[in-house]
Amino acid sequence: MRSKSFRIFKLLILLIFFSISNVAIAQNPGGRPPIKDLSEIKQMPASADKIIHLVRYARNPSMIYSDELKVEIEEVLQWAKDQKIDDQIANLTATRAIIELGLGNQELAVSYIKQAEEFLPKINDFQAVSIVSDLTRIYSRISNFEKAILYFDKMEALTKDKPQFILPRIAHLKNRINIDIRTGNTAKLKANYNIILKLAKESNNPDLLKNTRFSYAHALLNIRKEDEAFEILKELIPDLDNSTNNQTAQFFNILSRNYEANGDYKNALIYAEKEFNLPIATTQQKGNSVNKMILLSYLLKNYNNLDKYIVEHRKFGMDENNLFSRKQYFLAESRYYHVKGKTNLAKRNYKKVLNLKMGKQLAPTLDIAALTGLASLYAKENKNDSASLYFKKAENSLKKYPVNPATRLIYANSLKEFNQTNKISQDTLIKNLEQEMHLKDTLYQMSLSKITHELATKYRVSEKEKALVIAKKQQQLQQLEIKQQRQRNWLIIMGATVALLLLTALAYILFQRKKQATLLHNATVNDLRKQHRIDIMDTLTEAQEQEKKRVAERLHDEVGAMISIANLNINSLQKDIFSTNVDAENKLKVTQKLMSDISETVRNISHTLMPIALEKYGFKAAILDLLTAIKTANRLSVEHVIEGLDHTENWPQNFTLSTYRIIQEIVNNAIKHAEASHLFVQLIELDNALTIYIEDNGKGIEQDHDESGAGMKLLETNIAYLSGKLEIKGEPNQGTFALIELPIPNIVEL
Repeated sequence: MRSKSFRIFKLLILLIFFSISNVAIAQNPGGRPPIKDLSEIKQMPASADKIIHLVRYARNPSMIYSDELKVEIEEVLQWAKDQKIDDQIANLTATRAIIELGLGNQELAVSYIKQAEEFLPKINDFQAVSIVSDLTRIYSRISNFEKAILYFDKMEALTKDKPQFILPRIAHLKNRINIDIRTGNTAKLKANYNIILKLAKESNNPDLLKNTRFSYAHALLNIRKEDEAFEILKELIPDLDNSTNNQTAQFFNILSRNYEANGDYKNALIYAEKEFNLPIATTQQKGNSVNKMILLSYLLKNYNNLDKYIVEHRKFGMDENNLFSRKQYFLAESRYYHVKGKTNLAKRNYKKVLNLKMGKQLAPTLDIAALTGLASLYAKENKNDSASLYFKKAENSLKKYPVNPATRLIYANSLKEFNQTNKISQDTLIKNLEQEMHLKDTLYQMSLSKITHELATKYRVSEKEKALVIAKKQQQLQQLEIKQQRQRNWLIIMGATVALLLLTALAYILFQRKKQATLLHNATVNDLRKQHRIDIMDTLTEAQEQEKKRVAERLHDEVGAMISIANLNINSLQKDIFSTNVDAENKLKVTQKLMSDISETVRNISHTLMPIALEKYGFKAAILDLLTAIKTANRLSVEHVIEGLDHTENWPQNFTLSTYRIIQEIVNNAIKHAEASHLFVQLIELDNALTIYIEDNGKGIEQDHDESGAGMKLLETNIAYLSGKLEIKGEPNQGTFALIELPIPNIVEL
């Protein structure tokens, strides 16, 4: 018993630790579990859990679709149809559409997504948003923009003014803007992005707001609004430095070009270097950025890294399909040789820049830089005619093309140096000075505006950083509060779990104790029943012995005496058989009477021991014979009612005989002691019991009457032996009744 209890205790301890570990895992917000492999999912039985894992697997962007996946989708889809789970059927059908789209089966994709659309009235809003999102995705991919816009409008109706759908609404508005850009319908671009920015702010998600602003800048680039994109990107500079994505290189390039256009070559070089150093930058992006780094170093007269730059420049080369990239490559070569004093190589590469043509593509800024560079080289060689020629060509390009003031100032400075070494007319000198002053003033104004704007930007960035710090601290505080709450919840759950397990253990122990007590009680009751049955058997045995003794005494006293007298008479007759005048006839008559009495007495004794009618004719006939005999012999009015008892031949013999004896004993008591004139006997056979009711109109039972006589004890013992119930009641001079209920034992089939 102790060993069993110890095992139970160990099991409870294990359960407690298991529950605690589960609670701890539940408290760890580690994100969604990893996506299961298809081989693992295949082992799972068809269920809602399997559908969740299968849909996650199928919708993973890096997934390679296969026929095996389609088979699994079909199996769980059939299960969902059998179970009539509408939301799962819609989800799986839409997933089939996405798979077919990924495999290039556009018609099948449209067919399946239309089937999923039919479930929209039957599913909840979250499922409906997912289905409509898939509809817009599929129609956008197959360039059916009319249908895509129709479902974008449905999505807007589903998600508008519903805070729980902020993220899906932002995503669908961004996709709508992409379609507008592709179709050339950009009139509402700014308005839609203002809505997106407002939603992103309402979400209180700084990362979402940042990504939305980057998306806005990218959209502006797609519609060639670089100046507006530049203004947005300047405010996002801290975020650009702290995060990297597939657009970062392009954003650094925009910043570099715009700073260069404004004459801020230092910042332009910084962002060109950042673009070049990006790990995710492409070969073309690295080639273009290193070329720009050489050109900016030339303008800044900072030649420290020029040799390092030229190595990278020749390593990454240029984009052969882009005129600007090719001209920039050879212009960088020219600047490098220009600085190194290799005049001929510099001239040759400057001329390459000027001679490069590609269809209708133009690069006037690079052409002017090459013309100005050639003019400067010829001026140093005192070839004034050639220098003047290239300066004139540069001037014509400045007049023909709208270039930024910084390029004009480069031209003006080079021309000023040339004029200082050559005699020119006063009017030309004044004109050049005025032009230079105007350009400087323009650049100054631009610089002043830029500085003012940068200060404002820095202030906004500073305020934003402060807000982000505050938001971060608030987030940390909230996370701390959440963590503390989770710890409290964990302790509560752990305590509740331990308490529950302890209560379970206590209940189990009490149950075992109760079970043991019940077993002990049942064992005691069984022992008592056995002892009671033994007592009954002893009483019956004693009664039988007394009955045997009574029969023996009767045989000895009555039958023996009569046999002795009969024997004397027979002996006397034997002696006097030849004598005359002997009263032989009288002796013979006496002997015959004695023999008749002996026979009657023996018959009565035999009938007392085993009624002949009971043995020959059955229980019912024996009872009727008994009642008839009583009525005849004792001059009693006997009334009887007997229901059933037609098939008592199947009753066990001891039950039949004991029941007969019980009825015989009660009736005999009524005859001997009650002085009754009327006797009523009722026997009713029920399904599984026999009811005996016997009533007389005799003198009843005295209050001080002793009911512990031998006859009553024998009667009670017989009834107890048969597991029956006895009730006897009587009032003085008002008769007596006895009610007995005996369960009929299982019938023995003959």
